[in-house]
Amino acid sequence: MKICPICKTKFDDSAEFCPQCKAQLEEVKTAAPQKKEKIPKSFWFTILGVFGFILLVILVYNIIYAGVA
Repeated sequence: MKICPICKTKFDDSAEFCPQCKAQLEEVKTAAPQKKEKIPKSFWFTILGVFGFILLVILVYNIIYAGVA
């Protein structure tokens, strides 16, 4: 499989023109496998901490103002 340098469409090795953008394909590179970047653990701990804080604030608010109406 090769990839078009203009529109990044994958196509067969025997193609002379890109099937998507119709560009003439002379010297094109072979499609390299894309590496999936992992999300760092610190990001997930931050998200978990934010949701925990929000839940704590809601809980404290409900405890303090539960009988006041």
